[in-house]
Amino acid sequence: MAKKVRMADGLLQGLKEAVAYERGEIQLKTSAREIPAPAPSWNATQVKKLRMQTYHMSQPQFALLLNVTTSTVRAWEQGQKRPSGSAARLLEIFMIDQGVLKKLTAV
Repeated sequence: MAKKVRMADGLLQGLKEAVAYERGEIQLKTSAREIPAPAPSWNATQVKKLRMQTYHMSQPQFALLLNVTTSTVRAWEQGQKRPSGSAARLLEIFMIDQGVLKKLTAV
């Protein structure tokens, strides 16, 4: 059975390790990850071009692909709304890798 550690003991141990690291007495395990920039902003023309010229899909088909409603795609393409957050990132992925559709249908 694992020994229970009081929170204060854990905090004290962490502080001791931080001081030892600052003094160069110990090395800590580190890792670095490169995080991409935020997804680009999409305008109506770009969304419509991706749908029609790259994927040759109707609005309902494209909506199903992106897991959004047809009215959402329509609003994007009419400039009433802009894709944001995960939708903008997903559109970016579909723009960068046109083979992603085949990858999704192969699953």
